Amino acid sequence: MLNLDSIPQARIVRKAGQLIAPPPGCAEPSALAAHLRTALTYAIGLWPLTCVVLVLCGLLVMAGNSGAP
Repeated sequence: MLNLDSIPQARIVRKAGQLIAPPPGCAEPSALAAHLRTALTYAIGLWPLTCVVLVLCGLLVMAGNSGAP
């Protein structure tokens, strides 16, 4: 989503008699980046389950094609 707010200006504050600039702000990731990160996390986290399901499907296909009477 586009952010149409104005760009914040740098502010300088006086602390203990010295001029100090505030620390730079942390930019939030976009919604698309957040969704991509979540999808990648699930894909990496669930790869063992995916492998087990594929092996079981392969064993079922092999059992069905074994030609046992």
